Amino acid sequence: MSDGFLAAGLLLAAALFLGRLFARFHLPQVTGYLMAGLVLGPSLATLLHLTPLISKGQLQSLDFLTSLGLSLIMFSVGSHFSLTSLRKYGHRIFIASLVEAGMTFLLVFSSAALLGAGVLPALFLGIMALNTAPGATQMVMRELRSEGELSELALILIGMNNLLGIILFVIAYQFLLGSGTSAADSIAWQIGGPAAAGLACGLVVSFWEQRLTRELERQIMLTALLMLLVWASVILRFNLLFSALVTGMTVINFSPHEKRIFNDIHRIDYPIYVLFFALAGTHLRLEALPSMGVVGLGYVGMRAIGKFFGNRIGATAGRFSRTIRQNLGGAMLCQGAVAIGLAAIVANTWRDPRGLEVQNVILAAVLVFEVAGPIMARLTLVRAGEVTVVSLLTSRAPVGIFEGIHDLLNHFAATAGLSIQGKLAKAGDMPISMVMRRHVESIPEDLSFDALLRAMGHSRYDRLPVVDRHHHLVGIIHYAEISDVLFAEELRQIVVAGDIAVPPIADLAEDDPLESAMSVFRANPNLSYLFIVDSKDRNRLAGVLRHNDALSAHGDL
Repeated sequence: MSDGFLAAGLLLAAALFLGRLFARFHLPQVTGYLMAGLVLGPSLATLLHLTPLISKGQLQSLDFLTSLGLSLIMFSVGSHFSLTSLRKYGHRIFIASLVEAGMTFLLVFSSAALLGAGVLPALFLGIMALNTAPGATQMVMRELRSEGELSELALILIGMNNLLGIILFVIAYQFLLGSGTSAADSIAWQIGGPAAAGLACGLVVSFWEQRLTRELERQIMLTALLMLLVWASVILRFNLLFSALVTGMTVINFSPHEKRIFNDIHRIDYPIYVLFFALAGTHLRLEALPSMGVVGLGYVGMRAIGKFFGNRIGATAGRFSRTIRQNLGGAMLCQGAVAIGLAAIVANTWRDPRGLEVQNVILAAVLVFEVAGPIMARLTLVRAGEVTVVSLLTSRAPVGIFEGIHDLLNHFAATAGLSIQGKLAKAGDMPISMVMRRHVESIPEDLSFDALLRAMGHSRYDRLPVVDRHHHLVGIIHYAEISDVLFAEELRQIVVAGDIAVPPIADLAEDDPLESAMSVFRANPNLSYLFIVDSKDRNRLAGVLRHNDALSAHGDL
């Protein structure tokens, strides 16, 4: 038992250190967490003929944390499957998902078959290529505090990828490798079982959370139910990821409080996520890289091409914006525990050397995608303009080593703390461009009134900027200010967005000091965000500044 605590403590400490180190080089912290596990685990030590700091036995005592982490990740992904979000995108999101999945499957399947893997292994590799690791992408988003359409779409499509991949795997496995005699291995059970368990768990969470007024009690309740879901998935032999995803989907659509329980659990789940990725790093197999062969290289190359171009073509077919088309693929490269688990099932039940070959290819590919995937996700989120510059700045320790020792001794001697001034400059002097988000929803000035209502009904904002074809800011539309037109049928047929747009409250450019925006916020207490124009062309819309981002910038620098 003590070995488990030792392993967990070492992994968390190493993950914290390497996460901050990677952040200094503008790399995702989650990559540092994975590297912590790789350095401390048996894979690297075996390759170097050294004794590992953490043995396989110690890691086995922490398996339950891996399962809990997976359930939390998929539960959180389920929160993006609200019927409101799905109605917002309509059939477009299903088109994008099917095009990307179809292209990825065909490229990987044909590549593996042509390179000599055989039809059956190629089929399973093609199916496993669909699975995308949601946790790493989600961690990058949380680290960068990204927000926008790309972040939302990526998590929905990742969930759909995993859902489709698991269902196709169950069907292919049952018909091609399964015995067909056990009810636990039947298609109906492997799909219906986790769906029913997730639905039941989600309904219990939705009902129970209404009766709990304290955040702490809701956190305890959800953790307990997810642990019971993990137990049920082991005892009844159904897929945990599927059931946890359905649990999240059920809660977001049935609970009157919607995202409250998700926000509650996010306040305490980060250490579990860090430990989950550090543990995932201990399972990365460096020795699998040489054995991946041409089939493995083809798998990595074709999956990457499928994700990049499949998402681009799918987003084009779904009529998504140019920003989404250019960046969606890079946010969906990660691959991890889902693919490893499916490959282990094939290797353990298929009494053929080709089963082990499939597993070796997946283990080697996961090593590549778990390192490259978060880096690409970070780059694409930044390029899409859904991350503030402040979020990209490396947070240095507020005191140096010697200053810290001095403060400790001084506090002990005086029994009173000293004020640590780590600010190098006033936060209000920084330009707005460092805090604003560049990817902002906008409305064309010639948009019809009914289309405008639909757009505003699905928007996260209650005010939207109206732009012309040159992306010049025409004005702002506030939902509360269009009621006169709403009930005048004769006006609804002739009015377009540009007709009812009003001038913005303030004319702020991206190079203006943050303090000027704060002055506007102070003068308008009910204002949640401001639209910012380009510093070189003050007619052109550049981005949006949220009040919360402006306030948090004072604490980040």
